[in-house]
Amino acid sequence: MQLVRRNERFIVTRKTNITIFLVACCLCVFRATTALSNSPASKRSKPVSIPSLGASQFRHPLDKQLTSMVQRLPLYDLAELGLRNTFPLVEQTVRLDLLSSCVKVSKEQLSHVYDLLLEACDILNLPKASIPELYVQSSPQANAYTLALQPKGNNSPSVIVITSALVDRCTLPELQAIIGHELGHLKCEHSLYLTLGGLASTPLRQLPFVGSQVDTALQDWRLAAEYTCDRASLLVAQDVQVVASALLKLFAGTSRYELDPKAFVQQAMEYEKQLETANPLVKLSIEQQRRTHPLPVKRVAELEKWAKSTEYRNLVEVR
Repeated sequence: MQLVRRNERFIVTRKTNITIFLVACCLCVFRATTALSNSPASKRSKPVSIPSLGASQFRHPLDKQLTSMVQRLPLYDLAELGLRNTFPLVEQTVRLDLLSSCVKVSKEQLSHVYDLLLEACDILNLPKASIPELYVQSSPQANAYTLALQPKGNNSPSVIVITSALVDRCTLPELQAIIGHELGHLKCEHSLYLTLGGLASTPLRQLPFVGSQVDTALQDWRLAAEYTCDRASLLVAQDVQVVASALLKLFAGTSRYELDPKAFVQQAMEYEKQLETANPLVKLSIEQQRRTHPLPVKRVAELEKWAKSTEYRNLVEVR
């Protein structure tokens, strides 16, 4: 009789433990599903393409103004031709180095990343002839860069490089947003215009007083070019939280711990608010730092403003 009771208690205890285990599993699955549904990547709907998009439609105002000035320079066409004929020599050297030391993304290699590239090119209205080659470079540092000159004639394809740390750290939408930023440099041909602007201003930079102002203008232009490409990133992601999250992972240097892009956007707004009331000397110091190293929170703040603008909404409205 005692043996029967012991067996009954054992069976009841076992059933209770199994029930508790199943409930715990259900709670874990529920929490994981909820977390996934709240992530920027899962909330994002499929971005719309912008078939008629031109570079001037999303350029930062200062970038647009200085680019237009360069295009109106005397002998601009001749200077552009000379630079385009010289650039392939540099490009060929870089491509050979990348082919020898990096992984080239293609339909067969990292095809899911290749699909992100093609979709981003489609959204930004880059013609097939301008689709760049994409490489993954082994590096513990999260970084991305491009040779931003659209191919003309027999020139080699342009090149975008992303590091392995960035691939490991980002979700697919975040990675596509970063690719979109680099495509922005390509579509706007920043390498061409910034180089020509620098060459054209060389005589002025030798003059006293004027030279420092010219250097400041060029630094501001480089910063405006980054703002322009953040806009391109937003046009690809069509979700400011995704771009903010990508920038957060790029600059925070970690994906091990949970990072909140909304809090990062709020941090950017707090920065803007405090900067307005800061001491003039502090503002000057921040301004000098901003010119040489674009501040991530400033970039997010600028992007948040543009995301709320009519200019942006008119571009991404469903067509």
